[in-house]
Amino acid sequence: MLQDSSVLALSEGVSYQSLGEGEGGVVLHIESGQLFTCNDTTSAFLSAIDGRRSFQELVRTLLEMFDVSEEKLRSDLIALAEQLQQEGIVTIQ
Repeated sequence: MLQDSSVLALSEGVSYQSLGEGEGGVVLHIESGQLFTCNDTTSAFLSAIDGRRSFQELVRTLLEMFDVSEEKLRSDLIALAEQLQQEGIVTIQ
């Protein structure tokens, strides 16, 4: 389960590339060859994941980017992180 102290990282064999501000991004799952497109929120989230910052630090970073309450952002990011983990795109430690 995702907690504030959890650290997220891109999974091995996953490559992420931002397409620029307002353009989203793409994720390539190298083993399966699957290519995913990302909206701005997912792109910002994946850009912030570095394998060192806690989930709480990621929330704080993204709060500066989006005009949304912390509660709403936290809830959305929990759902997003769990979905990305199920897809094998991120790991949660």
